[in-house]
Parts: sequence; C-alpha cells; structure tokens
Amino acid sequence: MNNVWQLMIEEWRSVWTNKTIRRIVFLVPVVYMTLFGFLYSESRVMEIPTVIADLDQTELSREMIRSIDHDQTFAVTKVVQTEEEAQLLLDQGEVLTSFIIPQGLTVNAKAGKPTEVLNIIDGSNLLISNTSVRAASSLVKTISGGVTIKKLEAKGEWGDAGQNFATGIDYRYRILHNPTFNYLSFMLLGLAGTVMQQVAFLSVSLSVTRQKETGSWNTSLTANRFFALAISKISIHMLLAMFNFAICFVMMLKVFDIPYYGNLGLFVLVGIVFHLAVISIGFAMSILAGSMLQATQWAMIVAVPSFMLSGWTWPIISMPDWVAALANCLPLTYFLHATREILSKGHGWEYVTHDVKIMLLMTLISLFAGYVAYFWQKNRAVVKKSSTSEIETVNIL
Repeated sequence: MNNVWQLMIEEWRSVWTNKTIRRIVFLVPVVYMTLFGFLYSESRVMEIPTVIADLDQTELSREMIRSIDHDQTFAVTKVVQTEEEAQLLLDQGEVLTSFIIPQGLTVNAKAGKPTEVLNIIDGSNLLISNTSVRAASSLVKTISGGVTIKKLEAKGEWGDAGQNFATGIDYRYRILHNPTFNYLSFMLLGLAGTVMQQVAFLSVSLSVTRQKETGSWNTSLTANRFFALAISKISIHMLLAMFNFAICFVMMLKVFDIPYYGNLGLFVLVGIVFHLAVISIGFAMSILAGSMLQATQWAMIVAVPSFMLSGWTWPIISMPDWVAALANCLPLTYFLHATREILSKGHGWEYVTHDVKIMLLMTLISLFAGYVAYFWQKNRAVVKKSSTSEIETVNIL
C-alpha cells in the first residue's frame, strides 16, 4: 500500500511540475466551458434575417409585417413586392427566410375564404429551418385569431354563429436545400470538414517538433532556406490531406448517398485551399512549439471548438460579437460555408469567392509567421553554433 501511495505522489508531481500538462488539465476545460457558455448565451436562435413579399398592399398585410418584425425570432431586413425578389435575396444568402403575403389576403379574410401565407426557408441549417417553422406557424395562427376576434366584435356574434366569421388564414412552408430535414446530410458534411482539419493540424504540427525532440531540427534549420523547408513539409502533408479528403467525400457522396447539387471540381478547389490554410497554420505552430506535446495542445485548442464556432449548427448571427469574431478567424468556418453553398445549394464560384480569398489570406499570414519564427530560431542556432566553436577552439589551445 505504501508503494502505491508513493507512486501516486510521484505521478501527481510529474503532472504538476509539467507546465504543458498542467495547462491541459486545469486551464483548457475552463477556457472551453467559458467559450461554449457564451456561444449559446442567447439560448435560442433569434433575429433571423427575413424578407417579406407583400403582394396584398393593405392595412392587414402591413399589420402582419409589423407582427413578424416584432417577433424576436425574425428580423425583417427588406419588404419587396414580388415573390421573385424575395427568392433572389434567399438565393444570394442575404436573408435566411421569407414570407409571401398573397394578393387578396384582406378580401378573403373578410369573406372568410381560405388563404395561405407562405414561408420559404433556407433549410441548409436545420436549426434555422426548425426555429422558423415553429415560430412562423404560431405567429400566423395568432394573427389569424386576432383578425377573427375583430370580425366577431364588429358583428357582435359569438358562439356557434361566430364560426361563419373565421378568417381562414393558414400557414404553409417550403424548405429549400434540405426539404426532408435529413439529419445525415446536414451533420455528416460538417463533421467531415472537422475531422479533416483535426488530422491535418496534428500531422503537420508534429513534423517539426518531432525533429526538435530527435535533435535534427537545428541542423535542418541552418542548412536549408525557409521556402525549401516549407515546400517540403507542406507538399507532403497536402498530399496526405487530399487523399483523406477524397476518401471522406467519396464515402459520403457515394456510399452514404448524401445528395449534392454543385460542381465537384469547384468543391475540390475549395478543399485544396482549405487544407493549404490549415497545414500552413499547423506548420507555423510546429515551428513555434517547443515539443510534440505542446504542438498537440495548440492544435487541440484550435481544432476542438472549431465545429461549434463554424456556424454550421449554431448560426454566427446568434453568437456574441466577440465569439463571432473568433469564429471568423478559423479556416473551418469558411470551408463549411463554401461546402454548404456548393454541395447543398448548387451555387457557383461567385458564392464562394470570399471564402477562398480569406483562406488564402490565412495561408499567407501563417507562412509569414512561420518565416519570422524560422528566421529567429536560425539566428539563435547560428549564434549558438559559433559560441560552441569558439569554446572548442579555446579548449584546444
């Protein structure tokens, strides 16, 4: 028993005296829980960008617009006069849901004839579509009930006689891009990007630190230019990453039969740019990290929260500003947005240009940071080598 107790004390000391392990055990959980707590601090999705096509142009339709905008779930950004205009805004991603108020709404409501308010929703995010359907259905029913009560009050009719004054305003919805609410199609695409990012981060971030631990890094550092090192490391890990990319998406699109609508060539191009950004970031981290354990820690800190911050499930519009700012610093955010635009919506180059530009910018910034770290470490290695040579010369003399 004393031996076990002694081993426990030694293990505790080894954990407590190792700064990297201490940070992982005591600091990382607090950081993650703080981040995730603020991420979901709004509790529910609110202020969904909304466009309304008012084809009726009456006091009742304007009252309906005010009611929709007053609801916390929706934020009316524009009111148009045709369904085509609303559809265009949805297609361009400027709004995520639209309401089509039909012509003749007021006339039919007064006559008690059935009429429908159509809610068209971007269903590429299940959380947005589910929230919009629930809130819009309740809202239209409330408006319809309010109109019926006003009619009954005006006529002085209640009870069975009041049934003749029902407005008949019904709610109908149309889901774009994922009409069957397919959870497999929704989640698997996002998780695939997360897995590939994690693997790419770890593989490249351990490459330099492995050399540091074996003692060969300083020799490689002083003997090679930065771009020779960068090209040799990045090219190999890019080949490995694109192999995994091909395997993952062939499995999803062909084995699991996830529907896709866009150009696969464009999607491959986006995948190349994404992995280039991820591997460049991992390469810079690898140069800066002092050990494989530290490189793994940094890769974990970046990669683990990326999926939840990416906007794939919880929309960025519902995040606090500072959390949204963090989300916009992650390459996965832009890759998954481009994935949604190409595979789920069938959109082309003009819809993913911004994503590609940002990921290329991340690549350049990461390579620059890696070059600065390389230059600093190389100078230190040269100085250290010169000092060692001088000491050896003095000893010989």
